[in-house]
Amino acid sequence: MNYKNESAYLRRLLATCAAMLAASVTSVAQTIDEDSDNSKAKGEVVELSPFVVAAEDADGYRSEQTMVGSRTAKSLMEVPASLSIINRQQIDDLNAVEVHEVLQFGTAGVTQNQTINDDVNIRGFRTSASLRNGVTKTSFKRNPMYDVERIEVIKGPGAMLLGNNSFLGGGVNFVSMKPTHTKTGNAQVTVGSNSYVRFASNVMGPVVDSENFKVDYRLTLGGLRADKDKEIEEEDQVFVGAGLAFYFGTNTSLLVNGYFFRDNGYFYWEDFLDYNSTVGSTTANPQPAVIHPNSGKSFSAGRSEDALWDNADAFVDVTFLQKLTDNTNMRLYYFGGNLQDRRRHVRGIRINADNYTLSRQDIPLVIDNVTNNIQGDVTHKFETAAFTLTSTVGFDWNSGSHRQDLSVNNPGDLDTRTVDFTADAAYFSQPANGAGLPNTSQSMARTKSFSYYFQENVSFLDDKVILVGGLRWFQTGGTRENPLADTVTKNNDERFRTHKYGIVLRPIPSISVYYTDAANTFPQNGVVDRFQANDALGAPLDIQEGTLKEFGIKVDRAFSETVSGYGSLVFYDMSLTNVRTFGPLPEATIPGDQGIIQTAGDLADGWELEYGLRVNNDGGVFDLIGTFAQGNSETAGASNVPAHDFVPQKISLMGKYEWTSGPLKGFMIGGTYFDQDAKRNGIWTIDFPATYGAFTRYAWGKNWSIQLNLNNLTDERYIVAIAANGLIQTEPGFDGKLAVKYKW
Repeated sequence: MNYKNESAYLRRLLATCAAMLAASVTSVAQTIDEDSDNSKAKGEVVELSPFVVAAEDADGYRSEQTMVGSRTAKSLMEVPASLSIINRQQIDDLNAVEVHEVLQFGTAGVTQNQTINDDVNIRGFRTSASLRNGVTKTSFKRNPMYDVERIEVIKGPGAMLLGNNSFLGGGVNFVSMKPTHTKTGNAQVTVGSNSYVRFASNVMGPVVDSENFKVDYRLTLGGLRADKDKEIEEEDQVFVGAGLAFYFGTNTSLLVNGYFFRDNGYFYWEDFLDYNSTVGSTTANPQPAVIHPNSGKSFSAGRSEDALWDNADAFVDVTFLQKLTDNTNMRLYYFGGNLQDRRRHVRGIRINADNYTLSRQDIPLVIDNVTNNIQGDVTHKFETAAFTLTSTVGFDWNSGSHRQDLSVNNPGDLDTRTVDFTADAAYFSQPANGAGLPNTSQSMARTKSFSYYFQENVSFLDDKVILVGGLRWFQTGGTRENPLADTVTKNNDERFRTHKYGIVLRPIPSISVYYTDAANTFPQNGVVDRFQANDALGAPLDIQEGTLKEFGIKVDRAFSETVSGYGSLVFYDMSLTNVRTFGPLPEATIPGDQGIIQTAGDLADGWELEYGLRVNNDGGVFDLIGTFAQGNSETAGASNVPAHDFVPQKISLMGKYEWTSGPLKGFMIGGTYFDQDAKRNGIWTIDFPATYGAFTRYAWGKNWSIQLNLNNLTDERYIVAIAANGLIQTEPGFDGKLAVKYKW
């Protein structure tokens, strides 16, 4: 990006911030001088609606509010979108330490792409980056869960809502625990097989408690050490997180949140396929992938002393909230992230035709990511006897840099019939090409993006009819650099618009019916080829659009004093238009010539069901949640070929019963069931078997509890992802963990 455009970004950003801050300074001064009669009672948490989700009472797996659907706190029943919330109770019952463990049961239409990071597939479209407190957070390993309060999943194009144009299928948002004004805390130790030990502790409470000034804190400590079935793999984590919440009277607050996460565990792609299952397999006719008999739980492609993965991840975010008037609120937000990733992967890449020789690679790798993000939002509510109009305007500014160095080397083939690493000792004792050394590829990407938006919510007839509409404009830029070639390529400065429209009908408070239309926009570089193969003489590529049309019904109803139910039924139709492919040229000068063309698009449609039930009687509480998803997909330019990693059908159940009185008081027992259809992964199909889990907990007194989780009871070991026939990821099978928790 040139300096002129960069200066324009900064001028807009600074002008917007200055205007917002100027409006808030006067209000802050007024707030501190206000009479204490307006302050909240001592001990209560100050809530600055509409930018704060209210704390929810314990209500099983049900959650009512979210901010991910609009930038402001809304009831799920009022949002024209498919949203799933996985709350802390569900995370605790599963004793989940990674997001995939809860996404299986908490949301329909979302499936796992990889095991080593939070890479998911949502309705046939890949989502490789996740969100932290509503802002995109890049990580090449799984996000830490030590301080996560809840996980929110929004489906469909998210540019209008999230300020990031890359979320097409949807986004997964990790929400950090917020400091509380009540002194509380907990500490938990979990043990399992392979020397597994995990510690997690959260402590919260007040620091300052005066009439017009309060300070609350949160401190989170965690760590994990474990071996693995495979000799090359291990887990080694250290986590330190903290939060401070400052309340200046009742109208102003400042929330600071952050963590440092060191994850040095090595957990990578270490299995390979049976060569016979790869013969004749094509995209149009994929064959079932089969794990090689020699690729057992204990197989490793290399030695642990030769592998390396040091990952240091740090971030901080700051949220300033200001109530400007009785009907006007402002939010200013800053997010900063820094990731340093150092690796040396020793891996298989190809199983040869003899079906036992594994070709391998040795890849030293360096990744550095720095991200800065600033947001500002102002919301105003205008009420009349006939309608209520809620208007929100705001901006997002993002700047990031990504550096990567890597080298690909060959440590020699491995005979998987009788694994012998003797030759590895000699190979790794010698100097080798590595990141930053000869035979290295280097790249640097610097990105900048500025966007601004408005959203209108108009409600009529006591919120029985709600209209929602929003537009966001993006302006992008940045550069791509090749340090080895000493070249710099400027990204196109693009300006484009995205949208989201919707309507919600609430004939009665317990039912809402909605329709939504949303789109992301993707400007394209390059040209189509209308003449002959690869002559690059065609017209510029058309802009792509990620589109969503969705209809849904939501229910949240108490059927009696003891029975309540909630859930949603959603029908969706999604596409990515103008996908760039290689195929027959419609205007070829020579019949049969092929070149670069754009096809109608990647398509996905289907329906999803999410539901929950709670029965609360004198003896105890029963909770049940379930999901079901069914759909179809098609890959651009390949009729009847399903999209990569699209799962046609997925079903899950999770339930528990907890005794609240009688001789079994404090005892809880529960179970899980998960199954999904086979998916196409490149030229193979991967079938996930049905898996079952069980969990139980006993709590005694006011402080202590012990919990046992048994996952994958039938010990199914199955493939999750394939990069090459000698490089696949698997789930290892049965897993059991025992946890002891003390809370106060």
